Amino acid sequence: MNNLFIGIMSGTSRDSLDACLIDFTNHFKILASETLDFNSNYKTWTDISLISNEITDKSIEIVKNLIEKSSVKRSDIVGIGFSGQTISHNDNHSVQAGDPKKIAQSTRINVFSDFRNKNIAEGGRGAPLIPDFHQYIFAETGKRKLIINIGGISNGTYLNGKKIIAASDIGPGNCLLDLVMLNLQLGDFDKDGELASNGAVNQPIKEELMSVFSNMPYPRADDITAYTNPFMDRFEDYKKIPVNEILRTLVEVTAEKIKEFYEYCGYPNEIIFHGGGTQNKTLMKCIAQKTTNNFQTTDYLIPSKYMESSAFAYLAYANKGILFK
Repeated sequence: MNNLFIGIMSGTSRDSLDACLIDFTNHFKILASETLDFNSNYKTWTDISLISNEITDKSIEIVKNLIEKSSVKRSDIVGIGFSGQTISHNDNHSVQAGDPKKIAQSTRINVFSDFRNKNIAEGGRGAPLIPDFHQYIFAETGKRKLIINIGGISNGTYLNGKKIIAASDIGPGNCLLDLVMLNLQLGDFDKDGELASNGAVNQPIKEELMSVFSNMPYPRADDITAYTNPFMDRFEDYKKIPVNEILRTLVEVTAEKIKEFYEYCGYPNEIIFHGGGTQNKTLMKCIAQKTTNNFQTTDYLIPSKYMESSAFAYLAYANKGILFK
């Protein structure tokens, strides 16, 4: 078996490290998956060396766990697709924490990484990277599909038949919702969107944020600070509002930005979602009201939680990264 690849991913939410061992021999099959929690302070760390050491050490551990789980021989694994942890990103350069060379030397498996800067060097924007995988998994002749990933940032891929027609970052995903929870010391996230479900939309704040996040043309690659910085600039005022109201308002803004991309893509027949945001029932209900009830998560093919790590395994398989030995 020479089509075995591991994908390792930590998204902008920094909530955990996810990894999959994939066999691409007959298109796609997950042989094992694993999630590891980071240090409890990982989300708020700003020291790149601390972040780099944590994600590197956890990646080495997660590879070992996957091999033990699957009973696959280490020597049969062709490579590891390692996302790194995004520190900053723009159309010209992307900064990722993590040491792919150390992972390669510790695991004795070749590592493909620095996908974003390679993509930029080849004329892309370095993000989102997942559309190629969306195409590989979901493209279908005669079908118009919109694939939406709701991570820290929301991004989308519009497929018409076998072709990618549009791929772009869309707007905030979980990042602002999680910021509220963290800054008010209510936990890491609003579980199931329960707090938001009891709130009403604050129209002035919705309009203010929609105005801030307007004039952002597609396609684009956003740094998370495009959303978090203007929000935190006003947080002292926002936190005077009941928490369920501000959370419900952020749900509305997130759903509205997804609706805008749905309209931009010409109202595709089907929407398929993945990412942590799919666990927020209030958000998903709001999106359905603004777009279409004809949607599902990727769980019918691939567990939503492991879509992005699967994608990085695919990007390694497709030789989209820089090789580290």
